Amino acid sequence: MSGLIAVFGESESSEDLDPLIEKVKFRGKRCDCEIDEENCSMTFLSGNQKEEDNGLPLAVDGYLMFPGEEGKTIQGTEGLEHFCKIMKKEGLSCFDNIEGEFALAFSDGNRSCLVARDPLGIKPLYYARKDDTLYIASEIKALIDLDSKIKEVPPGCYYDRKKGWVKYYHLPPLEGKNRLSLAEAEEKMRHLLALAVEERISGVEGLGVYLSGGLDSSVVAALAAEISEEPISTYTVGVQGSRDIEYAAMVADRIGSDQHFYTYGLDEMLEVLPDVIYHLESFDSAYVRSSIPNYIAAREAAADGRRVMLTGEGSDEMFAGYSYLKSLDSEEEITSEIEGFFRELSRTGLQRVDRMNAAHGLECRIPFLKLALLELVREFPLDWKLHEEKEEPVDKWILRRAFEKEIGTKVAWREKQQFDQGSGSAGMLEAVAEEEISDSEYAAEAEAAPVPVRNKEELYYFRIFRQFYPESVLPLVGRWKRTG
Repeated sequence: MSGLIAVFGESESSEDLDPLIEKVKFRGKRCDCEIDEENCSMTFLSGNQKEEDNGLPLAVDGYLMFPGEEGKTIQGTEGLEHFCKIMKKEGLSCFDNIEGEFALAFSDGNRSCLVARDPLGIKPLYYARKDDTLYIASEIKALIDLDSKIKEVPPGCYYDRKKGWVKYYHLPPLEGKNRLSLAEAEEKMRHLLALAVEERISGVEGLGVYLSGGLDSSVVAALAAEISEEPISTYTVGVQGSRDIEYAAMVADRIGSDQHFYTYGLDEMLEVLPDVIYHLESFDSAYVRSSIPNYIAAREAAADGRRVMLTGEGSDEMFAGYSYLKSLDSEEEITSEIEGFFRELSRTGLQRVDRMNAAHGLECRIPFLKLALLELVREFPLDWKLHEEKEEPVDKWILRRAFEKEIGTKVAWREKQQFDQGSGSAGMLEAVAEEEISDSEYAAEAEAAPVPVRNKEELYYFRIFRQFYPESVLPLVGRWKRTG
């Protein structure tokens, strides 16, 4: 499922959803939920054209998983039915045993509602209040016409009318006090990541995997190829001669995937840029730049009939994969940066993944952010992530070691590159902005802007952004502290 809209208020009807759905109809086909009361309306948007109204008082964007017998998980339609049963039986304590990537709305038929978001904010969710009515939507743009303050639903929270927002999940601290040996840690990490992939492809039709040829996506693709009963389809985009295409071809050949390559140039980047900014709901230069190849890859995957995609997102935050961390002076500084990544992740990397896929009716799942895996990795010593070598620390060291056999030495130890760098598009739009905007224009507009606009490239994007969005949504825009 690819979207969620809900309205909770006095004497609501399904027609109240129509203006909100119209703004995000690209996320999928409307599927209404069965509600017995008059003060609640909700629907989900599905990228699966076979999906029909579920007959349940529950709307979900994403998927829910529950522990089952014999180590299996309950998910899909069975998982939705299971949630309704345990919610009525156990109440809010049921969130202790829920896994998955989800945003949901539920009604118990007694004039009360429940809204909840997954622990890390993988699935987006926003709300606004107007005239004693609560509006819920998967994207900011759906709520703009209400002319009310829009807020992000906090990750790992649920809501009810009596208690407000309640935090049900807290990410454990970065301890670095792992009690496992390196070999034991690698084995457990491999098991949990393989399990995460298996859970996310179980029962999926039309599966695809984004393959940049970097470490993270290559590991996910290799595991998916090993687990899947059918050959998997992998998708790679970039400018002609980009390193991503070169490395992705190595991996695709190694794992035997049905590989799809697509190359683009500056003209196409400029053509899709307004759509990218509209869907992304951001003008941050780093995220817009990296969203362009995301958008094009999702477009190609959707055109090819994919419905659910896998990505390697989340690994950089978990394993200290950003290159600038190597230049910091202390472990405390690095730890502080990593904690900052996760505080902002729902507004930055996860927002990019969601929006660029949803723009084409796709759902994208993130194996690295399985909670048991994330909690394990947070126990690892920093030296297992940034490992000292002769010249400088090697990022994601334990992950590279653990999967070298599956993806090959050259790919496993490839230097980290941002998506826009590996795809070959970095710097191209920067040059356009430099030519388009004079120094005096930048100085004047940056000074007048209601938020920091840090360079000409970001101003170039901000000009487009404000064509779509009012200033009132600017507090919701996540920012990458570095622009490069």
